[in-house]
Amino acid sequence: MSKEFLLEIGTEEIPSRFIGPALEKMKELFSHLLVSGRVASSGEIRTYGTPRRLVLYASELDERQADLSREVLGPPKKIAYDADGKPTKAALVFAEKNNVAADALGVKTTDKGEYVIARIDEKGGGTAAWLGQVLPGFILSIPFPKSMRWMDKDIRFARPIHWVLAISGGAVVEFELNGIKSGNVSRGHRFMSPGAFMVKDFKSYQFQAEPNFVVIDPEARKARIVKQVEELAQAKNGTVLADSGLVDEVMNLVEFPVAVMGAFNKEFLRVPKEVLITAMREHQRYFSVVDHTGNLLPYFITISNTRAEDMAVVQAGNERVLEARMSDAAYFYDHDVKVPLADRVEGLKKVTYQEKLGTVHDKVERVKKLSGHLAGIIKADAGTAERAAYLAKADLLSGVVGEFPKLQGVMGSTYALLSGEDPRVAAAIAEHYLPRFAGDALPKSLEGMCVGIADRIDTITGCFSAGLIPSGSEDPYGLRRQSVAILTMLFDRSMHLSLSALVAEACKGYGLKKSELNRIETDIIDFLRQRLAGMLTTEGLRSDVVEAALSGPFSDPLVAKEKVRALDAWRTSEDYRPLVTALKRAGNILPKDFSGAVKKGLLKEDAEKDLYTAYIDIKDRVKEKTVSLDFRGALADIASLRKPVDAFFDKVMVMDKDAEVKNNRLALLAGITGLFAGIADFSRLVLSAEESKNA
Repeated sequence: MSKEFLLEIGTEEIPSRFIGPALEKMKELFSHLLVSGRVASSGEIRTYGTPRRLVLYASELDERQADLSREVLGPPKKIAYDADGKPTKAALVFAEKNNVAADALGVKTTDKGEYVIARIDEKGGGTAAWLGQVLPGFILSIPFPKSMRWMDKDIRFARPIHWVLAISGGAVVEFELNGIKSGNVSRGHRFMSPGAFMVKDFKSYQFQAEPNFVVIDPEARKARIVKQVEELAQAKNGTVLADSGLVDEVMNLVEFPVAVMGAFNKEFLRVPKEVLITAMREHQRYFSVVDHTGNLLPYFITISNTRAEDMAVVQAGNERVLEARMSDAAYFYDHDVKVPLADRVEGLKKVTYQEKLGTVHDKVERVKKLSGHLAGIIKADAGTAERAAYLAKADLLSGVVGEFPKLQGVMGSTYALLSGEDPRVAAAIAEHYLPRFAGDALPKSLEGMCVGIADRIDTITGCFSAGLIPSGSEDPYGLRRQSVAILTMLFDRSMHLSLSALVAEACKGYGLKKSELNRIETDIIDFLRQRLAGMLTTEGLRSDVVEAALSGPFSDPLVAKEKVRALDAWRTSEDYRPLVTALKRAGNILPKDFSGAVKKGLLKEDAEKDLYTAYIDIKDRVKEKTVSLDFRGALADIASLRKPVDAFFDKVMVMDKDAEVKNNRLALLAGITGLFAGIADFSRLVLSAEESKNA
């Protein structure tokens, strides 16, 4: 027989960003707990949450734990019994420890000999009693980015716990959490219905939550928010500016969402809409309203956590707060536009970029030179790229960016246009920050891409030269993210670029000593290689294939990616497994750093002559195709060696007594394995047991 289970952890307001991950982890942890506790769940397990409660519901848990039979291995038989077959002290102690009679012990033969065993049968207990034992630990195991202590409690949680509701099959699951006793009572909305209400089961919990102004399901709150804000915006002939991230945040800030429309002075619309939208979103969590062309309307929508008798008071309060925010934004903007963007660049000499790497102005000069160099390679306009690089960081000294750091680049572009700069320069200033995160938009112009790559490679080079290299999960300068951004931009345009040459050029900007150059360049290229490997394995490509293809000389990411894809495609060929097996065998035979040329006159056996002929026939073609980046064609030619290679290993003794013959055969194998050198390191390819069997 199964029973439902309901757990509610009532707290003070938990930060919005904590709730979603906590609910996911609760479900995962509880599922693992059921397995370890031998409690079967034939129904669904769901989690719900608001700022003041985390809820877990299991519709059908078995009433009792499953019985368990297990064997415990004891001492060796020769120690457990004497010559007459009577149990020794070792056997008696083992039996007593496991609560079984000595004559109930058995003997089991293992790889190490015969050992005494105790067969233990554990009767499963009631699920409710078991839950009472494990729930305190379960609750305290829920992870949060930050936790806290409160009052005289010894426990830690995201926020102070005020009550715990725990019901199984209609009855309270009794336990105590550092003085907080479990019960069957929940509480309503803190302001609109602060009283308690009794809960019998999940159905009664759901039924009573709504009248007490609590919407326990985050998705239901989300749907209400979306519907309400859309209706309010439509009433003003507008639409809500799409912002899924804000919806997700706001839905976990309230228990009972009530959308409120407010207005602001139209005079503020002279300020760039990005500034106003950011002021509304970042500081107040307000939704912006736009017309059908995307222009901002003088309205906002906020989500209140209460339904007041006079919502006009709530509206007026929010309007007063926003008035102050927008006044500040307008003040900063009005003062910013009085100074041409180029005039701010000199001030960057007083802004430290990184204590070991100089000022932001130093970085600007390096990125400007690097942008000009890179522009010549990727066919961008060098003058536009250099001017954009020179102005790209100037908005850091503006008042708006000081107040709203997320508007870096956006305001630089705006101020550049107002200063009379070329629109292409202005666009590149904004674009050089793209992409900011995975899935973000990419630069539309080559100049924006040029400055973006130059800026990032300068940061990476500088950090590596200063020893600020990512370690484990620590990456304070975001070098992994910046590396992925560079690779993503190159792949998006299918653009070839030598990272080695680019890094070498970036190193010039830091005036590094020759003794440091090789090490730093090697470390950076390896770092970029690792980021590419991570990107490709995330796409579903096998890690051994990726490692094999990227193990050789690496510089052009597009070439490296094509090698990986060619090798992955070749895996489906019928020649793949047997040829890789043969090549691995050849690699094991070849001495380290072996070198030598094949002498045709020393070829004795027909099988080695046939292999040599086949090798000579494709050798030049493979090299030509590798140079022209036709890796798939090169692999197809190499695959044609499968049969002569198989015949060679079947009929030829490589390690001949005659040293010249032996070295000649090794030279032949070295030549064949060397065909792979420009594509992949075949020794890194891993064949599964099944693949090896079919080879």
